[in-house]
Amino acid sequence: MTLTQFSAELQTKKEAFWSNIFKRFAWMYTITAILLALIIGYAYQQYTQNLEDKMLSQEQTFVSSTTQALQQEMQTQLKILQMVTRSRALSHFMESGDQASRQEIEKLFINLAITFHRYDQIRLIDMQGNEAIRMNYREDDTDIVPAKNRQNKRYSKYFQEGIKLAKGQVYVSPMELNVEYDEVEIPYKPVVRFVTPIMNEKGEKLGLIVMNYLSTELLQNFRDQMELRINGQGMLIDPEGYWMSNHDRSNEWGGSLEDVDQKFENLYPSAWSTINSHDGGILKSDKGIFRYVSINPFSLSSIGKYIAEQDINLSVTKQSIKNNDWKLVIFLPNETIHERSFFFTAFGQFIVILIFIGSAAILFLLLLLSEQKRRQQRHDLFIKNELSDLYENSPCGYHSLDKNGIVLKINQTELNWLGYSREEVIGKPFSAFLTAKSKGIFEAFLEQLQHDKSVEGIVLEIQCKSDHTFFVSTSATSILEKGHFAIARTSTFDITDRIKLEERLAYIANTDVLTGISNRRHFFLQANERLKEDTDISVLMLDADHFKRVNDVYGHDVGDDVLKMIASTLRSVLPKEVILARLGGEEFVILASDLSAEKAFKLSQKICIVMENTPISVNNKADINITLSIGTAQRIAYDEDIDEMLKRADIALYQAKTTGRNKAIQAS
Repeated sequence: MTLTQFSAELQTKKEAFWSNIFKRFAWMYTITAILLALIIGYAYQQYTQNLEDKMLSQEQTFVSSTTQALQQEMQTQLKILQMVTRSRALSHFMESGDQASRQEIEKLFINLAITFHRYDQIRLIDMQGNEAIRMNYREDDTDIVPAKNRQNKRYSKYFQEGIKLAKGQVYVSPMELNVEYDEVEIPYKPVVRFVTPIMNEKGEKLGLIVMNYLSTELLQNFRDQMELRINGQGMLIDPEGYWMSNHDRSNEWGGSLEDVDQKFENLYPSAWSTINSHDGGILKSDKGIFRYVSINPFSLSSIGKYIAEQDINLSVTKQSIKNNDWKLVIFLPNETIHERSFFFTAFGQFIVILIFIGSAAILFLLLLLSEQKRRQQRHDLFIKNELSDLYENSPCGYHSLDKNGIVLKINQTELNWLGYSREEVIGKPFSAFLTAKSKGIFEAFLEQLQHDKSVEGIVLEIQCKSDHTFFVSTSATSILEKGHFAIARTSTFDITDRIKLEERLAYIANTDVLTGISNRRHFFLQANERLKEDTDISVLMLDADHFKRVNDVYGHDVGDDVLKMIASTLRSVLPKEVILARLGGEEFVILASDLSAEKAFKLSQKICIVMENTPISVNNKADINITLSIGTAQRIAYDEDIDEMLKRADIALYQAKTTGRNKAIQAS
C-alpha cells in the first residue's frame, strides 16, 4: 500500500468515525433534550405555582384588614348620622325656624367637622330642596353659609332619592368627585353623601339632613398601605368599573372627569366580566394574577364583634348598597412574579442553559468514548486529564467517603469552598466540616447509605475554615464490597441563595411588616400547635387606648412609631416562650403555655403598669404615654379552639375598654 493510499484510507476512517458520532449524537441528544425540556418545564410549573401561592398568601391579610377597615369606617358614619338625627333641635327648627335651635344645629355641625375632619359639607334641606342650614369645612376651618349663598338642591340626585325615604332609611350616594356650580372642585374632593329624613314626633317628614363624607383620607390610607406591599398593585373600583384608587393616578375618577374615560375593563377586558360577576376569588390571566373581593362597605359580616357596632337603627337602601358595591383588586403582574422567580434570574437561566449544554457535552463524551475503544491506549492520557479537570473544576463539589464518613477524595471546587488544603481534608471525618446541627443529619445520611444504593437532596450546612457557613444539597451513591457498603461517591451543590430566599419568604409570610413581631396568620399557626399540648393555655387580647387620637394629633408616622414601641415594650416584659403577635391596627395578642389563669391575669396587670410608665418620645420634643386595655382568657377544655378563646378574651377586653381603660379584665 502506497503512502497516498494509506493517507486516503486514514482520512476515510477519520471521516467515518466522526460521521458515526454525529449521527448517533443527533438522534440521542434530540431525545435527551426533549426529556430535559419536559422535566424543566414541569419543575418550572410547580415552582411558579408555589411562588404564586406564597405571594397570594401574603396579600390575604391585607385584603381582610382593608375590607374590615373600609366597612368599619362606613359603619362609623352611619352611627354618627344616627346620633345627629336624634337631636330634637333638627325637627324643632324645621317646624318653627327657632333661632336658638338654628344656633344649636350650627354648633353641632361645626363640632362634627372639627372633631372628625371627615365632613366637607353638612346640609339641612327643607321639603322644597332649599338649604336651610349649610356648613362648609375647608382646611381645618368651618363656616356657616349665609342665606344669600345657599342653594336649592331639588334637582340633585341625592335630594330626589332622599325625599322618597321613610323614617330610619338612609340613602348613600356613590363615591364621586364633589361638584360646585357645575364644575368639579379642585383640588379633587371624593365624597360620599349620606342622606336621611328629619321626622317630627307625629312621624311627619320635615326635610333632609345631608352629610358629605370626605373620602380623601380613606383613599390615602389605602394607597399608603399599598406602598408597603412588596408584591402587587392595589385598586379600588366602583360598580361602574371606574377606578377610585389606582397605582396610576391618571386613570382615577373616570366617572366624574370628562377627560378620563379609562375603565378597568379597558385595560383588562378578559378579567372584568369574571371580577364583576363574582364576590371574590383568584383569577389568572395572560397579564398576571388578580386577587379580588367585593367590599360591601355596609356589611357587618366581618366586623360585628361588639354590640355597639351592631346597634344601628338606620337601614341603608338597596340602591345605596348597589351604588357602593366596591371591588378591592390586588394585581400581581407577570413582571412582578418573574422578578421573584429563580427561573428568570441570570443565575437560573445560566443553570438551565448549563443543563442542556452539560447534557450535550456528557452525551457527546460518552459517544466519543464508545467509538474510541479501539484507540483507548493512545488517548488514555488525554481522556484522563480531561476528566480530572472536569472533576477538579466542576461547578459542583465532589468527594468520596468510606463507610465511617472519612474523606478519601475531594475535588478542588469543594476545597475552594471549604478554604482548606487537600492535606487538611483527606483522612478527616467529613462531619468535622459541618455545623453542630448538620452533624446529626450527616450521621443519618451515612446510616441510610448502608441500606439504599443512592440518597439524594440532603441539605447540610458546611463550616468553612474562615468560620463562614453555607448550605449544600448533597447526593451520594454507595459502592458495595462483597454486598456491604464500602465507599460513597458524593456530589454537593451550593444552595445558599435558595435557602436564604426560602428563609426570607418565610419571614415575610410570618412577620408583621411594621412591628417585626408575628402577624395574624403566623399567630394562628403557632397557636394551633400549642393547643395540641395538654397544658394550661392563656390568651391575652391587648388594645391601645385612644390610639385614634394619637394618629389625629401627631399623624400616622408617630402612630406607627407608637405601635413599634408597644411591640418592643411587650417583648421586653414577656417570657421568651410566649407567642406575641399583632392582629391588626392597634390590637395585639399573647398566648402563653403552662400559665395559670391567676398568673396570666397578674402578667396582664404587669403589662398595663409597665406600658403606662413607659413614655414614648414624639419628634424628640415631647413624650406621650400610651395605656393598654387587656382581656384574658384561660383554656377551659382540651378541645377548645383558639377562636373560642379569643372570643372570650375579646369580650373581657371590651369590658376593660368600657369600664375606664388602662386595666386588665379576666374572662369568666
